[in-house]
Amino acid sequence: MKSVSLPEIKDKAKDSMRILIVHPETIPVKLYGGTERVVWSLGKELAALGHEVCYLVKAGSYSDHARVLIIDEQKSIIEQILADFDVVHLFFEPKGIDRISLPYVITMGGNTNDLSSFDRNTIFVSKNHAQRFGSDVFIHNGIDWDDYTTPVLDQPRSYFHFLAKAAWKVKNVRGAISVIDKTGTEKLEVLGGVRFNFKMGMRFTFSPKVRFRGMVGICLTAR
Repeated sequence: MKSVSLPEIKDKAKDSMRILIVHPETIPVKLYGGTERVVWSLGKELAALGHEVCYLVKAGSYSDHARVLIIDEQKSIIEQILADFDVVHLFFEPKGIDRISLPYVITMGGNTNDLSSFDRNTIFVSKNHAQRFGSDVFIHNGIDWDDYTTPVLDQPRSYFHFLAKAAWKVKNVRGAISVIDKTGTEKLEVLGGVRFNFKMGMRFTFSPKVRFRGMVGICLTAR
């Protein structure tokens, strides 16, 4: 990695920086895609701050706030990182990262079950996440408030909601359903799943107190 001091980065950050964001998926995402939403929102906010943002992403991507470079699947990611950027922000660790000649950071958003070592410039998304991989470096994912309606906090609520990809066991939609079933009158709306999931081992959810909305791409105002 190219050596760069903290004062140098701070000095550059005072002015417009040329920032390359790399993620091997398509943006913007329409339905499910947590990391894709983070990538989009981050680039949008950096551009609003006056930085020159460019995405290196998969074919089919587009952006109204940043330049888009399409990943060439026949080449390594490192080969496609051009030298005319000030910093590179990757959302995965590509092979050959040691050959990159620019200052860079890597945001690791997922979890692995092996004992692989991480690049020293890896950033995790929570304190607990970092600690589980032997690190103390983390930055919480941001969200774009423009994607959400203004909450009406004094409006009566008629249900709780679960927002996640329910098909993934680690999201624990069954735990949420179990809690609701133990209450007298509470109901649950699941945003991000279906009642009959044939792809994940014939999973069925029969509770009449739970309503499944499937994958959603817009904000649903709580009632």
